[in-house]
Amino acid sequence: MNQNSDTSRKSEDLSWLEQLQRNSWEPEVIISGIILAFLFAFPSKVYEFSAYLIQDLGIDFIFGSIILIYLTGIISIFKIFFVIHLSLRFLWAGLLGLSYAFPEGVIQEKLFKNAQGFDYQKPDAMVLKLEKICSSTFAYPVSMVIIFLGATVYLCFLLFVYLWLQLTFAQVYLFFILTVILILGLMMSKKKTKLKIWYSKSLVSSINAIYQSNTGKWFSIIYMMLIFLFSVPIIYSDTQDFTMFLNESNMLEKEIEWPAKHLYFEDHHDPEKRFPRAFLAKEEEDSENIRIGLARYEGDRKIMEDLRENYPVSLDTLSWQTLDETADLHRIYLDDSLVAIEDWGKYRLSPSGQKVYQSTFALDGLQPGRHRLRVEKLIVIKNPFTGTSKVRLLENWSHFEFIKK
Repeated sequence: MNQNSDTSRKSEDLSWLEQLQRNSWEPEVIISGIILAFLFAFPSKVYEFSAYLIQDLGIDFIFGSIILIYLTGIISIFKIFFVIHLSLRFLWAGLLGLSYAFPEGVIQEKLFKNAQGFDYQKPDAMVLKLEKICSSTFAYPVSMVIIFLGATVYLCFLLFVYLWLQLTFAQVYLFFILTVILILGLMMSKKKTKLKIWYSKSLVSSINAIYQSNTGKWFSIIYMMLIFLFSVPIIYSDTQDFTMFLNESNMLEKEIEWPAKHLYFEDHHDPEKRFPRAFLAKEEEDSENIRIGLARYEGDRKIMEDLRENYPVSLDTLSWQTLDETADLHRIYLDDSLVAIEDWGKYRLSPSGQKVYQSTFALDGLQPGRHRLRVEKLIVIKNPFTGTSKVRLLENWSHFEFIKK
């Protein structure tokens, strides 16, 4: 009795699984559509999050860039995965309609003479073949999700340790390299270690083994490499202008020659995004006073303290102003004339939540037309490997033009 009951239950389970497999296209299309809608809206959030880490938490620009490229890369890869899947499902739906309209397939006698006599595929065979391709294409990202999830948790751990222990990027990088080498060494060993046995039973390993054994071990690798390759232009597009958040460097020549207006003027700027450097209220100024803003970087606090304690001679040599706030690390020039700013106000922009310094200065006697605004910045550069440091003046920390009406 129990044996018959177990057999009946197993039969029902198999029947349920087969039914689910036949109708898998419905959840596939719904899930792919929802995920794609989310993925196309998410890159800007990742960009702002990385800028927030650099500006408000003071993490190293390289670390912030790694986080940005890593998260943007994940998003781009899954964009391609699900776009391919939906495209294949679109083709599958067309073949399904074709098999319904013309179930017999090709009628040889009605073809042109030069097209007769060939072995054409049946519509239902093409549908079944493409169905397997669609399902396998949808299933492949599952293993990638688990891998990226593990890597993301590890990256968050490194970020937490970096901020909590106030480590340098070189220390975190060394720890990361050592752990990667250790894991790769254990995984590539020919011995059946406990780690390899545990990993072989995991979902990721099983999915990869299924793909490699059924599609070919080189096909799955090349397929993944092509996805990564196609994601590069998307990553580049989503990370464009992020070098502007490199607080310890001058602007690039291309940024000075072809400035992006939305990075310098509030009337061209998306209020939900952050300013990387100096900015004005508007591009065309018709009053006799102008309001200027400076993006605040948490890392500047350490630079200011270092300058006051260890480099007072350099400050005197450069005739630099007293360092009371991190805004005092900057000097403003209008058409190469130094602008005297007495004090800076502290503000938080809405809705981005960005911390900025703002002040005003007069435009008395300034002729109508285009004028250049340049911001110098005094910083201390430290070599992460030797520990040595030096004072450096960034003459083009910010550099752009505005129009006096």
